[in-house]
Amino acid sequence: MRTRPTLVDTAHALASGVTTSQEIVESVLAAAEATEPDVHAYVALDAAAARAAARTADATPAAERGPLHGLPVGVKDLIATAGLKTRAGSHSWTHPTDEDAAVVRRLRAAGGIVTGKQHTHEFGYGLDEPPTRHPHDPGRYAGGSTIGGAVSVAVGSSLAAIGTDGGGSIRKPAALHGLVGLKPTHGLVDTAGVVPGVTTNDHVGWITTTVADSALLLAALTGLDPVRTDEGVAGLRIGCVGYFFRDLEPAVDAAVRRGLDRLAAAGAEIVWFEIPELDLVPEAHGTIGASGAAAHHRDVPAHVRAEYAPGVREFLDRAERITEDETARARRVREDVRHAVDAALDRERIDALCSPTLALGALPLATMKPEHDLPRYCRLTAPFNLTGHPAVSVPVERGDEPVGLQVAARYGADAMTLRVAAAVEARHCRPGDGRSGPRT
Repeated sequence: MRTRPTLVDTAHALASGVTTSQEIVESVLAAAEATEPDVHAYVALDAAAARAAARTADATPAAERGPLHGLPVGVKDLIATAGLKTRAGSHSWTHPTDEDAAVVRRLRAAGGIVTGKQHTHEFGYGLDEPPTRHPHDPGRYAGGSTIGGAVSVAVGSSLAAIGTDGGGSIRKPAALHGLVGLKPTHGLVDTAGVVPGVTTNDHVGWITTTVADSALLLAALTGLDPVRTDEGVAGLRIGCVGYFFRDLEPAVDAAVRRGLDRLAAAGAEIVWFEIPELDLVPEAHGTIGASGAAAHHRDVPAHVRAEYAPGVREFLDRAERITEDETARARRVREDVRHAVDAALDRERIDALCSPTLALGALPLATMKPEHDLPRYCRLTAPFNLTGHPAVSVPVERGDEPVGLQVAARYGADAMTLRVAAAVEARHCRPGDGRSGPRT
């Protein structure tokens, strides 16, 4: 398998004159032409606009170039993009707009080039089957709902993908494709222009090939200072919570524990403890997300809703029966869980939490049942959607069945998540390494 291009390496090549934005865009479009008949990552590939933007980028004086100058990036079909319809993965719903979402404006202002809109589950709910397929095994689950973005980065038809994460929708497909998926601290990236509206579980983030690429986007799209990812983990206290190590596939468990051993060998202290309140997450997360979705669709005409996927219609019908008291109770649980996580980080003097991103690998689509299997896929990612803490998935093992290790940290400590993720990335695990920590 050929080496994937990275944002950072490509940016350096551009700055040094080794290549041009037009050459980079042509390479990405060639990858799309070669792979789209099989993987269907894009709902709309905007080749003409990307080529025009590349010509403009190459003519821009060096002093006026931004950090993402001339770099082609895909955008999820839930995020408004001027000049392209936003379909939100739906056959019956479109959102015509002449305005970019806030994150797309930041992307363009930093010099990034939009390659097109990438497939998602209808409204990002994960309850239908988009046409996107896993590039290594089209019969297996490719993740959701930033599925098109992950597959596009995996095959090289974009250098990075901007998406959304309401329960793991960036981190899940990143883990399943051996990529890096960052969900920043809640509110750090503006969600304005994400349609058909977002709930308080939702975050805008991105999928990249490397941790350094993710750090480049973090600075460019938020205005934060550039993040160093080479400081290592010596002296850091890495927390492991029992909740995240229950009911794991043996291969996932083994790979993550090998990763923890590698971090310990690099000088980190691995600290095991419990946060009992995490058991409250699934119900509260589901209630908040469903009630928010119901509110966004309440005024949609009946003839439009009738064309939604059956699973989406059933989900919204159930969601509309959630009472205000149930939603208020779920919000109180969210505050309790958030405080419990923060208190545990303080009590144990933890710099970052590490866990598996997913409890299982890519299931066969033929036997997958969303109502049963999606909660299994979201169980380890949803806690940080509920609490808003930053979290990133980084490959701890690559190959045909990659495994992701999730790193989370305090509010606003996005740089710490990337610092630890970079240490994981630098020490890819191999079969045969030892195991770490207690069994749960």
